Amino acid sequence: HNVYGASRYNPLFSNQPQFVVLKKSSSAPILSIFRCSSVMHSIVSLELDDDCILPDIFNEDGLFFRELIHLTHIRITLFRFKHSICLLNQLGSQLCSLAVNIMFVSLQDASIVSKIKSILCPNLKQLAITIYRTIRDYETLVLALQRLSNVEYLTLLLAIDCEEIRPHHFIDGFDLEDDIISYMPHLRQFHFHIRSILKDASHAELDTIRQSFVKQQQSIDFPIDYFDNNYGQCQIYSLPFIGTRLDFISNRFPLFDTNKTFSMVTNLVLFDDVQPFESDFFERLSRALPHLRTLDVVNELGQQENMKATTNNLEFTHLTTLILFDIHLDYAKQLLCRTHLPCLVELAIDNDILLTIIAQDQRQAKDNCSRVETLRTSNPFYHSLDALRSFFPPNSYVKHPDEATV
Repeated sequence: HNVYGASRYNPLFSNQPQFVVLKKSSSAPILSIFRCSSVMHSIVSLELDDDCILPDIFNEDGLFFRELIHLTHIRITLFRFKHSICLLNQLGSQLCSLAVNIMFVSLQDASIVSKIKSILCPNLKQLAITIYRTIRDYETLVLALQRLSNVEYLTLLLAIDCEEIRPHHFIDGFDLEDDIISYMPHLRQFHFHIRSILKDASHAELDTIRQSFVKQQQSIDFPIDYFDNNYGQCQIYSLPFIGTRLDFISNRFPLFDTNKTFSMVTNLVLFDDVQPFESDFFERLSRALPHLRTLDVVNELGQQENMKATTNNLEFTHLTTLILFDIHLDYAKQLLCRTHLPCLVELAIDNDILLTIIAQDQRQAKDNCSRVETLRTSNPFYHSLDALRSFFPPNSYVKHPDEATV
């Protein structure tokens, strides 16, 4: 199951693409065997693939790792924020290191605050939290972090909706100091990338944000962007950049700096409603992000300079997933017809644009689509599947959820 990166209904709000979501019905027997196995008693370190999301794994008593009495190190992806709180309550006294990737942050559970207040983690020295799906309740997340006072090495990769923060402002160094750092007196190292989103954002003073980080004495950057949809965002990050994902990157983001700051990024959402992404942007992108695996383009503005080049030697060597739902036709031509994508196995695309590309019968596009294993369309595809057969492998088309009910 794949959840695509950009929410199509909430501006600048992101999901977290994952390719394996274990369904509770099918995974319960496996998890039960795993949990009750005799080998669990001796496990000290447990690491699961970041792309494997565990479902509601906790029992009614809130326990899952009942038998892991020696477990001190965990790397895991959980479905909900409350599961991480349950985990800390159960294993907090023995954990030394925790890296948790959280898929959904739904903080409507009235009991979650009391559960957070009962967290005790005296030995937890290393903590990494990744939540790329936009968080609406910043205060509750901060409350949980404030309980972890012995952390020495902290990594936070977050996206935060600042609508509920008063007064309205982007997250800055003052917030990090007052809400997090001051509660961790033993903190030695703090890596972060925090993208904050604000509707009707007033233009922030860059000097004010710069001054907010003076006390931390570390290299940081804080590009701010404003869009025509009345939203603004500020991305604050420590340097060197330690994330592998960037969301809602526009032409104005410093993506192509000489230090190759973002060279390890593998997942990218491009968004701009102010100006188009021209051909030279993608040329620079292919050089700046050599490890890019997932690209989601959201831009309905047509290119102004695309007629200058009828051929293109562009190549995204490692790109496996391309998402072209909310775009102008020019970007499909740019990426499917004028770019070599040797590893493309998943394509999500607007219906009308897909039919246009097929009708043009362009050789590079046919080559790029010939290896696609999963084809998804933005709306039910009522057209004859015969139109797909000359471009895509058999059985690559995945029915739209609404199509199955017709």
